[in-house]
Amino acid sequence: MSLKRILVGALGVLALTGAVQTTAFAAPSTSAPATSPRVAPANVRSAHASLQLDIGHAKAWVGQALPVTLRAYFRGAEGVTIEGAPQLTSPGIFTSELAREPRQATEMIGGEPVLVATWTGTVTPSSPGPLPVAAELPVRVRYREAAPQVAMPAMPDLSQDDPFAAFGGNPFDSSFFRHFMEQSSGRVRDESVALRASAQAIEALALPVAGQPATFTGAVGRFDLRASVSSAHAHVSEPVTLTIAVGGEGDFDRVDVSGVATSSDWKAYPPSVTTEAAPPGKRPRRKVFQQVLVPLRGGDLTVPSVSLGAFDPVSGRYVTRETSPLALSVEGTVVSADVAQVSASAPSAPAPAIDEPVLDWGPLVIPAVVRPRAVALRIAPALLLVLAAALFAGLRRRRTERALRRTMRRAATRKAVVPFYRAAHALIEARLSTQWKLPSDAVSVDVIRQRLGREGDPLAEALVADEALRFGRASLENPDLVPLCSSIERALGGMS
Repeated sequence: MSLKRILVGALGVLALTGAVQTTAFAAPSTSAPATSPRVAPANVRSAHASLQLDIGHAKAWVGQALPVTLRAYFRGAEGVTIEGAPQLTSPGIFTSELAREPRQATEMIGGEPVLVATWTGTVTPSSPGPLPVAAELPVRVRYREAAPQVAMPAMPDLSQDDPFAAFGGNPFDSSFFRHFMEQSSGRVRDESVALRASAQAIEALALPVAGQPATFTGAVGRFDLRASVSSAHAHVSEPVTLTIAVGGEGDFDRVDVSGVATSSDWKAYPPSVTTEAAPPGKRPRRKVFQQVLVPLRGGDLTVPSVSLGAFDPVSGRYVTRETSPLALSVEGTVVSADVAQVSASAPSAPAPAIDEPVLDWGPLVIPAVVRPRAVALRIAPALLLVLAAALFAGLRRRRTERALRRTMRRAATRKAVVPFYRAAHALIEARLSTQWKLPSDAVSVDVIRQRLGREGDPLAEALVADEALRFGRASLENPDLVPLCSSIERALGGMS
């Protein structure tokens, strides 16, 4: 990444590189700085650099997100370079949402302008008890030492023949001025230091066991829950996306929603999760879960409600939030159970009456005559049912594959990452399980690579990406999915 420079007010330049974040502050501007009533550290007036750590609350529940503010003060500095991100260290505390870039300002403290860099974030206790919190920030500060008291040289008598003799030479000589400035202004120092600060220990309280709901996953805060589907109308075997949005205040890292379970109405896939980006310096306000549902039958279906259990730190009790059930109109009909199993258990149709030959059991024993027409009439209904079951199964499979293929193509065109990989995964499982006579859950990346080799790379790549989105919480932003979509279709179409 090329060096990127961003002008930050009148304080200086913020320099960002591809690997290391470096924040460089120039000298204070001559414009009027802001005046803050906040109490600064006592050593700000004596030290060139100092650090202050503030935590919003001295007492909290385990899992409760607390706001934290870190401020670095630089007094009388000609230049400051922040050589690394601030580190908060404490046993039993997690730090999250700490701003990558500090806010910069100039404040008047003790009648003197002071550079201030501010970071905000959250800390979350993970175990009960008193938990101390400390912070460290590596910086490099350039400042000028206090000038010693040096008597000004006596002014020469210009009436003499050599007016510069008293100075020992020409006053415009560079060595003369350099010596005079060093004696009058002090030397410039450049030091690297690790600023440290500590805060009052947090008293973390254990969550109560009584009243804990079954859907509780450790989320502490005040949350709201909303759900929606990508469309109120769908077709049988065509995927729809259920979106569950969680908003509010609290620790979003512990918010988790299981989604809708598979039933006779739906084939449900595990939900994926994304945390919406927040403005710099602010905490994320929403966590979004997306789940792919495939309708298994037509008619007016209802997407069940989804619940989230959380602990409210204000009231000190557990609460459960639920979404409203969603109506979905599905067109088309399909056999809800396996057609072959239904047909095998169905009673066969009664055979038509056939005139049996009259046998004469006299001295000679005449064997019964087996008529081909009678045999055909007896087994024809069973054969028809088996053929019908195979036909329906084939039609259902092809229709499902066509629907998944259409969904995958549309998602690739729109760069919709989650729907694309969900549809691609389902399509690959449906096609390969039928082709290889395997259960759908037996179609894995290893099996694909063993059977197809390099030709199966696009299929394996799709499965790996989908698993990463589901369980690894991976993030893919606006990739070009059209080439991968074409490669998947070629790989599936080229199978014998």
